[in-house]
Amino acid sequence: MTKFILVLFITSVAAALVTQQAEAQLKVVGGNDISFGRVYQTGKLVHKKIALKNVGTDTISIGGITTSCGCTVASITDSVLTPGEESEVKVQFNPTGYIGEVTKYVYITNTYPQSRLVTVKMTGNIVYALQPTPSYIVFNNIIKGQPDSGSVTLSNTSDETIRITKVELPSPELTYKLKKKVLKPGEFSDLDIYVDSTAKSSIDGYVRVKTTSKLQPVLQLRMFVGIIGN
Repeated sequence: MTKFILVLFITSVAAALVTQQAEAQLKVVGGNDISFGRVYQTGKLVHKKIALKNVGTDTISIGGITTSCGCTVASITDSVLTPGEESEVKVQFNPTGYIGEVTKYVYITNTYPQSRLVTVKMTGNIVYALQPTPSYIVFNNIIKGQPDSGSVTLSNTSDETIRITKVELPSPELTYKLKKKVLKPGEFSDLDIYVDSTAKSSIDGYVRVKTTSKLQPVLQLRMFVGIIGN
């Protein structure tokens, strides 16, 4: 009786292992930690590709792909993978407003019971040749008909001399004054932004600072102006 139970147990375990091995398995080619390296803040999106492979013996389906924040978007080329087949997840990350080390996640759901959720960690270092302080411009609760202003300090943190050639504003109701256009390494200048008294509605967009820097030809700053009152 004891031998019969032992044989039955071993047979059950073996059958379970065979069943598990027959199920589809989703793997991230190259590992689940991906780096997009050093990124200079230019306003351009960062693109990265994630390779997925079905290393099992059954067909697997991708149920959905989500990310850890709205600044990261992901899409897949093929959501159904036969055994041995690969698919590609295209990831876009908007670095605007970030500085220093950043970590984002991509979550991939699939039909494999033992790992229905595959998590991919994406890291990078957002740097500036022309560094703004603060890294965004916000005017909250400006009363309609009353002008207002704010300032951003632009610092040359590179080893090259940077000339600011143009500043583009998101609205004609905004003007600016730049105290210094040519910045040697370590030098800085204030960029003053003025909201005209004729501004009637909120403004949501970007200030684009164009430069001669090879590392950072364009500095993009997020800007929001909130107008209140009659």
